[in-house]
Amino acid sequence: MVKSLPATPGTNFPQLPLTVAHAACEPATSLLSRLAARNGAISMQRFCGDIAFPIDPLFRGEKVAIEQLAQLAGCDVGALVRVSIRHLGKGHFRLREEFASLQSFQRTRIRVCPECIRSEMPSAAEPWRVPRRLQWKFSSIRSCPEHGSMLECLPSERFNKNARDFAAQLQKHYGWIMDQPLVQAPPSPFEAYLSNRIMNGRGDRWIDRLELNVASRACEVLGLRIARGPDVALAGHSEPDWMNYGALGYAILKDGPDSLSDSLSAMARVDGVDGRFFGRLFGPWMAWLKSRSLGDEFEPLCDVVR
Repeated sequence: MVKSLPATPGTNFPQLPLTVAHAACEPATSLLSRLAARNGAISMQRFCGDIAFPIDPLFRGEKVAIEQLAQLAGCDVGALVRVSIRHLGKGHFRLREEFASLQSFQRTRIRVCPECIRSEMPSAAEPWRVPRRLQWKFSSIRSCPEHGSMLECLPSERFNKNARDFAAQLQKHYGWIMDQPLVQAPPSPFEAYLSNRIMNGRGDRWIDRLELNVASRACEVLGLRIARGPDVALAGHSEPDWMNYGALGYAILKDGPDSLSDSLSAMARVDGVDGRFFGRLFGPWMAWLKSRSLGDEFEPLCDVVR
């Protein structure tokens, strides 16, 4: 097993003779994986062990490790920090000023757009050519706007350390990716909003003042209640279904708290419904808001619902 090394300030790494260009949407973990593949290493873990690079601090998003990776790749450290996720501990993460929870990310499964891979990776021997998009890591983004297709999860791995090695996973599952059919996905204003916010930062609307994990999941669960009624469970829905629910909820929440209040009030005015029992009335929406796993960042949304 490769020993975990700390990210020590003042340690300098010379730029590698064989490097790859950092893409604007590419987090640090993907860049490290592609560098390992470009330099012929059998895995990112082995590559970091050979050059004594602090892999675990990089996966935690420590700035010192990201700066050292920028030295290896010869890229702009500010651009790399901007699209890299910082692990705060206890299932909490930060991307610049954005706060997110463990449920916001696909951490143990890699999702890709097969069309992007097919167009950018000419052979299994060159996985270093394809950068991982930051947007592919977010659970609520399920499609590729460039190709109008659904993202696909690569086959699962037994160990999480293998699943984190993006370039090695592309190489291992190259044939599987090439065989995947194109699954069409309609344009989603909800996903376009999330992608723009992830890459360019918050706007100044009410929905932008909600933390990222709150805004994304609120759209999905509200859309679920609108589409399926009060008796539906939170679990058991397909990825295309969640895309549809997210778009329905976003159409309400993008217009602010008054729009949300109006939507909830309309549910309470349905004939034959006893408005005194809000848990039964709002179904999955209320079940989600009452979950013990929610943090203080949900209070602004809960205040409107109350």
